[in-house]
Amino acid sequence: MDYEKIYVDVTAEFSRKGGMRPKIIVWGDGQKFEIDNVKEICRAPCKSGGVLPKRYTVTVWGKQKYLYFEREKERWFVEREIK
Repeated sequence: MDYEKIYVDVTAEFSRKGGMRPKIIVWGDGQKFEIDNVKEICRAPCKSGGVLPKRYTVTVWGKQKYLYFEREKERWFVEREIK
């Protein structure tokens, strides 16, 4: 299976200790999805290849999803299976 990166806007919260927590995912059409919980943050490969991004395991509407942050490009993405 092949996957593609879908770049999204993210509203994030920053702590004074330097932590970053995503709060809302915003699709290109403006649709917003509030993140219920951030379960894990780690460096992990994505299925679409490329650099090793920071992966946030989040829950949105009770479903587990992966949200990635590319530090080198300073942007967020999710992955979608190409059919």
